[in-house]
Amino acid sequence: MLDVFFLSYNEPYADQHFRLLLERVPYARRVHGVRGFYQAHRACAEQSLTHNFYVVDADALIVDAFDFTFKPSKFNKWYDTNESDCLCVWSSINPVNGLIYGYGGVKLLPKLPLLKQGNDSVDFTTGFGLNIKVFNEISNVTAFNQDPFSTWRSAFRECTKLAINLTNEELKHKVKYDYSILEKIYKDTNDRLDVWCTKGKDAPFGQFALDGARRGKEYGLQFAQDSNALKLINDYDWMTNEFNEFYRQQ
Repeated sequence: MLDVFFLSYNEPYADQHFRLLLERVPYARRVHGVRGFYQAHRACAEQSLTHNFYVVDADALIVDAFDFTFKPSKFNKWYDTNESDCLCVWSSINPVNGLIYGYGGVKLLPKLPLLKQGNDSVDFTTGFGLNIKVFNEISNVTAFNQDPFSTWRSAFRECTKLAINLTNEELKHKVKYDYSILEKIYKDTNDRLDVWCTKGKDAPFGQFALDGARRGKEYGLQFAQDSNALKLINDYDWMTNEFNEFYRQQ
């Protein structure tokens, strides 16, 4: 049985979602209020008693069919990496636009890499690196559309990260410049960006999702090669200011 952590910051729905998770996983523990995405995941690693541990984001509503019984093995390989050293991500349902992929899905992380210093990437938990194993099985609904700011911020961050995949030199290196893989990545990325930016207006807070997605796409394309600018999307206060400024100009 691997540790399960519920990760929250100040989401208005977090208490309710944690209670629902406890009904499914009574031994789940909550890490709350840690500023910074890397720092929050590191806090989970510091508390974990198992080599690998699950992370459930505050906006996740676990589907009935999903359980937390999967245990990665050091004897199974995922490309050149031991499965137990991979970051595993399950698929999630987007309630605004219907997309199903790894965005917002349950994660299973190895503890030791997170305990090392210096991880300040834009988003170390997603991407197409060969040490990331993605499962098509659906783990949850990502109910990020609970209020205007959370919805806008979530869409902005995801579409920024999608947009930078279109010009990411590090990504090309990770896949060893295999253009058959890159072609699929670019197609999936463009398809997902198109849905984020055009679908879901009639969903709860759907217009905020569309606004955030379009602005995030613009930001990702504009600053794709500027790591300092990209890291700002992990800054809660900066995102709050961007949200307020965006609607002030409307």
